[in-house]
Amino acid sequence: MPPDPTVKTAAEDMSATLEDVLVSLGAGVGRSQAELDRHSIEIQKLIAEDPVLSQYGAEATWYQIPTTELELKIAFAISQPAGATPGTGAVGGPAAGGAAAAGVTAGGLLRAPRQVIVQPVNAKYANQFGFSFQAASTIKLTIVPVPPPGGAIRPAATEGDVLAKADQYLIKGADGKPLPRVSVNYNPGAKAWYVVQTAEDKDPIELRALVKVDDETLNVLKHV
Repeated sequence: MPPDPTVKTAAEDMSATLEDVLVSLGAGVGRSQAELDRHSIEIQKLIAEDPVLSQYGAEATWYQIPTTELELKIAFAISQPAGATPGTGAVGGPAAGGAAAAGVTAGGLLRAPRQVIVQPVNAKYANQFGFSFQAASTIKLTIVPVPPPGGAIRPAATEGDVLAKADQYLIKGADGKPLPRVSVNYNPGAKAWYVVQTAEDKDPIELRALVKVDDETLNVLKHV
């Protein structure tokens, strides 16, 4: 009886190379962390632009995925590339010029790349293919955060440079100086400075001016 093509298609759909599986898992964790960071950056922007919160040095809460541990039950197979000599992995014999792209082992033999093909072992897979869970292999993966290269993000501009750039947008008194109170906050996530001028004698506190300045170019990105 010829093999059922639907079974073969199902097996192929559930298969992936080991590196694809590991990259997908790592990318999923990275995207999750990025969304958490993006949320904190947006909250910090709101704080920096708020006339009350910006006066008290309030900071957004940052959430971090400290450790991600994954344990996968898989069935795996070694895929031999087309044109390789069985048993040795050499492609096209010693005279094959294109084999150099495959790399050279310590013994000087040209080897063709092989792939580890994995399939997740779950109830559906075991029932469909009659696979025993006892024959499954286990992959354990731990992903942990590390400090970024270069250390903490430091501003390129100084507070004095930012105040000088924002000065034209601030409300001045009779002496030509900005009326208090003026606060300057740097947001490393946005790579921008926020200059907030408020009237503290008002209830609630009144926002007089808000100037957002780019850290690298000192261009004014926003002013209210």
